[in-house]
Amino acid sequence: MSLLKNTMGPLQTSLISKPYSLKKTFIKTFNKGNGFCDFNFGFRDGSSTKGIALIDTDLEPPVRIMNYGDELFSRDYIRKSLKRAMEYREKLSNDKILDIGSNSAYRLVNDGSDGLSGLTVDVFADYLQITTYSEHWHAHVRYISEYLLNETGKKGIYWRNITKDQQTSKLYLGNGYELDENNQSTLVIEENGMKSFIDLLNPKSTGYYLEHRENRQIISDLFKGRKSGSILNLFSHTSSFSIAPCVNGHKIQTFNIDDSKKNLRIAKRNFELNGLDLNFHKFIKTDVFTHLEYLKSKSTRFDVVVVDPPSRTSSNSGVFTIKDSYRGLLISTVFQLLNPGGFIAAFTNTRSISESKWLREIGVKNESLDDENNNGNKKSIDYSLKNDMDEISQHIKRAQFSDTTKNRTPFVRLRKFKAVQYFDQSPDFHVRKGDDCIPQLKGVLLKNKIDYSKTKYFTKKKK
Repeated sequence: MSLLKNTMGPLQTSLISKPYSLKKTFIKTFNKGNGFCDFNFGFRDGSSTKGIALIDTDLEPPVRIMNYGDELFSRDYIRKSLKRAMEYREKLSNDKILDIGSNSAYRLVNDGSDGLSGLTVDVFADYLQITTYSEHWHAHVRYISEYLLNETGKKGIYWRNITKDQQTSKLYLGNGYELDENNQSTLVIEENGMKSFIDLLNPKSTGYYLEHRENRQIISDLFKGRKSGSILNLFSHTSSFSIAPCVNGHKIQTFNIDDSKKNLRIAKRNFELNGLDLNFHKFIKTDVFTHLEYLKSKSTRFDVVVVDPPSRTSSNSGVFTIKDSYRGLLISTVFQLLNPGGFIAAFTNTRSISESKWLREIGVKNESLDDENNNGNKKSIDYSLKNDMDEISQHIKRAQFSDTTKNRTPFVRLRKFKAVQYFDQSPDFHVRKGDDCIPQLKGVLLKNKIDYSKTKYFTKKKK
């Protein structure tokens, strides 16, 4: 590792907080094109910063810091990182936090949080799936696969490659699972009593979102002590949020709406796999936004509504984005489909907006940008500007800016709803504080505040 003398103030100030990503403008500072890079930056003040970076201009952000310290990128570094990742999941298992049993599914390696930026590894019962998001991992897939097969004793490894120009998934090493007479997967995993089919040959989706494990249990628990109930599952994917309460013994009716015929077909297979009668459940392939208007016109009401939309999608109603359209979706339609005292489980999973900004936009919680910087939700800080402002602030009183000046819309709190719980992704999806390279699950459970004066249970007191 060579010492790279640096006379550029911006790099040093950017590295003060040891961020996990850098902008494209810093690539030339590493004296290297795309690929893995060991760096040791020496600065004029005598300080230095060492580490390993992945540089890939096809990624955003293009410079990802894998690790700070003296380690160099090598097969030995890969092996140690994989070993640490496995030990962390074993600890979660020993602490009764994570199920890593023979039929379970969980994340074994979570990108840069396990020191391997651009790479994830998931466990699905007897099989592993390696996902590479950068072509620079391709030369190391064989070594990683052989090491993991030897250490875990699994039957086979599937390799999913997601790059700018290509999405593929195939059996890479070992033995694969069988397909049925309809060329469908027979691989089944279990989670809290719920069984699900997994497709490791589909590069777009396995049919299952691992990071929602704890959240599915929370939704299921909402029906404890109730004889019956109903769920409206929007953008339902393969309907795991609907199945979880049913397999836990709750007698509920579910409405599952998705625009993918394949997702709904898998959902029906999963319902049947768990011995659930399809006559109590509806599967509707349609534009979600259009069908919401239909349900509203019929005055249909539900006890729980699950909202987990894509970050951006086009519909008959126009373009939906998490940043600009989520609040409108809740207020204009979703709220009006809820029974008094019901719950809304709202989710998003995108890098485009921080959790605090999203909660502010939909009207749940208001945090200032200063608070956001302090709690780590704003990941990128211009430290050169910060240092200048700190010096200036010693001599002048800091100005107070309005929301308009800050280019923010005024905060408008949601009426008649209370945030009773904030959702998070499963602990095996741990993320380094300040790491904005990985999409992070965000969510909130909203409970309707009942106005009993407008219900049949309210009786006016006689004067």
